[in-house]
Amino acid sequence: MLRHKKTKASGVTHWLRKRREDPVQQWLMDIRWSTEMECMNVLQGKSIVQSVEKSAFHTSHIKGAIDVVRNESNDISGEFSVLFKLVEDEEWETVQTFTIQLTCHVRGLIHNCGRDIPHPNQFILEQQEVVMGECAKLAQQVENAFVNSASHPSKIPVINQLTFLGQAFSRFVDLSLGYLVQKIVDILDEANDPMVLSQAIGSVVSLGLEGEHMCYIIAREGGVRALLDICRTENLRFCHAQSLRALATISCVTESIFEMEKEGGIWSLLDLLSDPEVRESVRGEVAGVIAQVTSPCLENVHQMSGLIDNMEDLLIHLLGLCNSTKTEEIFLLSSAAIANMTFMDSTTCEILQKIQAPRILCSSCHSNIAKSLFSKDQVATILANMVAADSCRHDVVDCGGIDICLELLNESPLDYKTPSEIAACERVQQKAAIALTRMCRDESNAATIVKSEGVPRLIQLCRDKRERSNSDAVLVACLAALRKINSLNKLEDLSVIDNQQLIQPKLMDSFLICTNTDENFV
Repeated sequence: MLRHKKTKASGVTHWLRKRREDPVQQWLMDIRWSTEMECMNVLQGKSIVQSVEKSAFHTSHIKGAIDVVRNESNDISGEFSVLFKLVEDEEWETVQTFTIQLTCHVRGLIHNCGRDIPHPNQFILEQQEVVMGECAKLAQQVENAFVNSASHPSKIPVINQLTFLGQAFSRFVDLSLGYLVQKIVDILDEANDPMVLSQAIGSVVSLGLEGEHMCYIIAREGGVRALLDICRTENLRFCHAQSLRALATISCVTESIFEMEKEGGIWSLLDLLSDPEVRESVRGEVAGVIAQVTSPCLENVHQMSGLIDNMEDLLIHLLGLCNSTKTEEIFLLSSAAIANMTFMDSTTCEILQKIQAPRILCSSCHSNIAKSLFSKDQVATILANMVAADSCRHDVVDCGGIDICLELLNESPLDYKTPSEIAACERVQQKAAIALTRMCRDESNAATIVKSEGVPRLIQLCRDKRERSNSDAVLVACLAALRKINSLNKLEDLSVIDNQQLIQPKLMDSFLICTNTDENFV
């Protein structure tokens, strides 16, 4: 028996009948085409990323509060200095007026901190009371001195009280800043959203650039640990580079380096540096952190545990980065890290020789990758330290080290304008001259320098203070180079006056002659 095929008309009739029979289905069909403008407007006005925006606002608010505390405390510190001067001069009427201004300013800052720190810890509350008490004592001391000003009261009690208030106030500011910084660190620990993390890390960088005291507070409150944790977290790769940049920024104080050592930071940095899947930009930031923590310019330089043990691996990957990168900044950071490490241990130069560092660095000087003065400064440092080792000197010379040093010696501060570039030029000249002096331990190298017309430039740098930007360090290095060359390869073409003033006298006498232009050609 054949099944009757449903026609289109009969299907529609069935659908209409079913719709009338089922109110829910009818409502669902009708609601597809109906809109209520009030509901639509409310929905459109709601932010989908409300929690993200709230966190970002919170970070911005904390950073703003820190800025207010720092700026106000700096102003108050200036007022303390003025008040000390007034007390020393015993201008009691002015002291009384200025004391009122100072104490009001201090109370105002405490009030602002109470607004920005809604739930302060017990230490902050106790310190607030201490500061308020010291303010009252100072006002009383000044009042007594003013009333008895005719009898020339002693200023020592007022100075002592002003000192006590200053110490209490500094402690309060330190606790307040630490509390606010801790809130940013909490965001670093808890946030997963790119926008929130980026803003929090940016706040750390901004605070770190404001001075060593803020770097110390960030390290004390766990900032180093939090940034390293981000770098170790795989699903936070999107902010690894920024975290490393922040880490390099705050690692200008010994406390940060201690914290990094405690957290095993060197091993984390080495893991990132040696991973070929990590972006070059991230590995460049790792090089920047290593350059910062190994900087010989740091006060109380502390050699981190793990640096010497992992020296060879670090140098291999840093040199590999120098060799492969096409970015000037990454070359600068990598070469700076290598240069700093050459000051740390005697084995560094031997490792660099083994991994063919002279060839790579000398060839980089002939390319655009090392065209900046700051990169040349790092290359000059590495070469100068390598040629100090007898085992490395021949490799550096064979790779064209003498020609490179003579080229670096020809850099002139007159070609540059900014103070940082002029200072870098002086360092390049000095290190190039030192490298040439060390190369002249071999007589053949001294003869090569003479043949390559290096002596006239050395004389020019001694004679013309503008060519060395009046740098005494460059002058001493060039005098030493000339004397070393002459001792191995007699400079027959040297003029009588140059011989009499630059070669024959004691080094200190030649130095004094060259620094006093009136005596140069006597």
